[in-house]
Amino acid sequence: MMQRIIDIYHRLAAHFGPLHGPQATSPWWPIVSDNPQLEMAIGAILVQQTRWETVEAAVMRMHGAGLLDLAALAEADAGQLAALIYPCALYRQKASSLIALARAIQARYGDLATMLSRPTVALRAELLQLPRIGPETADVILLYAGQHPLFVVDAYTRRIFSRVAPERLAWERASYAQVQQAIAGELPADPVLLADFHAQLNELAVRYCLVRPRCDGPPARRVYSRQPGRNSFLDRHDGCPLRAVCKWYQDEVGA
Repeated sequence: MMQRIIDIYHRLAAHFGPLHGPQATSPWWPIVSDNPQLEMAIGAILVQQTRWETVEAAVMRMHGAGLLDLAALAEADAGQLAALIYPCALYRQKASSLIALARAIQARYGDLATMLSRPTVALRAELLQLPRIGPETADVILLYAGQHPLFVVDAYTRRIFSRVAPERLAWERASYAQVQQAIAGELPADPVLLADFHAQLNELAVRYCLVRPRCDGPPARRVYSRQPGRNSFLDRHDGCPLRAVCKWYQDEVGA
């Protein structure tokens, strides 16, 4: 019998605790400014091909320079912004992308909250026309900044499901839309749950489901974010919470 996707979510949430939403004691997405929607949109672009700890440091530098502000970001010098977000991958292109996003929001809507209140399908299509915003980045912005009920697909998602449920789909080769539908089709259209599920999968991939898996633990002790309490579960030594339902683990270990 195929493992229900909602059961996978519950196993992860039982292990890590709530990572996003009102139940989370240490929110998975650290916010340093009083403009969380813009900060999340910026982070969604910066994190492309870049570890979060590098992004977090870049966001802090932007905050110190007063650039977690829509008007200031729209008027920013691309070269100076690029220097602030270095060493994020493709930092020059990302600097131009951030400025273009800020200018588009100002010109079309005046503020980000108004833009994010647009219908999901229309707004997603609009975001995809902006530089350096593909489906994953658009969906991160829509889900986390705008609470649109979309499931975010990333490389971690593909890796985990290729091990847990290889019979369902060719996860590594399937299109973004195919993977998204295969997972979201079994989940409620609840933006809090979808956002927490994405956070749970990312945490699993960072701690246990690495390229070289650490199924039996202990978890990798990577400092993913420096916010207080963020890594409290690293003292656990009971192994990956999906071992009991992971086809890869069963085949490799004979469990």
